[in-house]
Amino acid sequence: MKRRGWAHVLGIVIATWLVFLLHSCTAPSAYRDVFRLGEITRPPLVQIGLGAYLRVEAAPVAVRGPCAVQGDRRDELRGDARLRDGRIEVAGKPYDGDEVRIVPEWDGTLEVGSRRYHGDLIVKRDREKITLVNEVDLERYLKGVAGKEMSPSAHAEALKAQIIAARTYATYEIRAQTLRRVKGERFDLYDDQRSQVYGGLERETAAISALVDETAGMFVVWEDRVFKAYYASTCGGRTEASWSVMGDGDRIPPLAGTTCEYCAGSKYYEWKAAFSKTDMSRRLFPDDPRAKVRSVRVSSALPGGHATQVAVTLENHSREKFLDANRGFRLALDSAKLRSTLWVSVEEKGEEIVVHGRGFGHGVGMCQVGAYRMADLGHDAVRILEHYYPGAQVKKLY
Repeated sequence: MKRRGWAHVLGIVIATWLVFLLHSCTAPSAYRDVFRLGEITRPPLVQIGLGAYLRVEAAPVAVRGPCAVQGDRRDELRGDARLRDGRIEVAGKPYDGDEVRIVPEWDGTLEVGSRRYHGDLIVKRDREKITLVNEVDLERYLKGVAGKEMSPSAHAEALKAQIIAARTYATYEIRAQTLRRVKGERFDLYDDQRSQVYGGLERETAAISALVDETAGMFVVWEDRVFKAYYASTCGGRTEASWSVMGDGDRIPPLAGTTCEYCAGSKYYEWKAAFSKTDMSRRLFPDDPRAKVRSVRVSSALPGGHATQVAVTLENHSREKFLDANRGFRLALDSAKLRSTLWVSVEEKGEEIVVHGRGFGHGVGMCQVGAYRMADLGHDAVRILEHYYPGAQVKKLY
């Protein structure tokens, strides 16, 4: 009886252990909040899609010194990357696989076209063409952003604020994998206004490099998390809530918008743009040659004044046509002339429609021109960031 009892107990223990083991193998992994500060302990590698070389037939690449191409050592490299007969070819040599990595032995010797870069270059097969991706650590990436997003000669505190905001924005996007999930891209960030403007070594100066090193690991945070720290050129007097303008971003106080008296008087603070009704009709309604714009009015706007919807009345039409203020109206007309959607008035003047507006850009997050002015007035980078992201703090994470 004792033997049978022990065997019964042992059987229960083994069965319980097997159930636990099976559950642990099949159960979903515990949720990780990748935006928590504890998750960020060192600079990540970032992959940047080079805008001039996204899904192209061929691209000129070079390394001014020794390098390895998919493990093959070369004393130097010069030639084209392309897709030929289904294989990626670099400087005349074909390679198997969906991507080929070029690793310079000496940093900063990589060239794509006329521009130099830190880090590695990855040639990726992309929809029967190739896409070039620069992979570099976050801190070196920022040395290629600061001088493109702001004037390299700007006040050091304004540049530091820009660097910290850009570091926060990039880290958020890397961890959210927005481009990979939503756009189907095979990298983390674009090198243009779709993400942040990045030029490799093009505008990297000794002073900018020193400021990146000085602020290394510093982020603007909200309640123990990084967030999508948007910024734009000139807000025109008030920033807007990110979720209202951009359609994303956490609904948190730092992204809810704030007043700004610092960009007043700048060249983009006030502007006007005039369009002939004929040109406006052609641009807004390209599929309807009979359409002729008679008048335009803002039919919906955000609390900060940015238009969200425009009502257009056409000749011989009793009903208005409603257009999205940004995509359907501003971008369709001319985003260089209509610098923002913050419009003070829209007037009909004979055969012209004249828009009086303020600001330049989407008007979310830090106002870069305002940051210039705040720095000139003696405010440091932390104060600048705390003003434009209300309630946020600046913390050093590594």
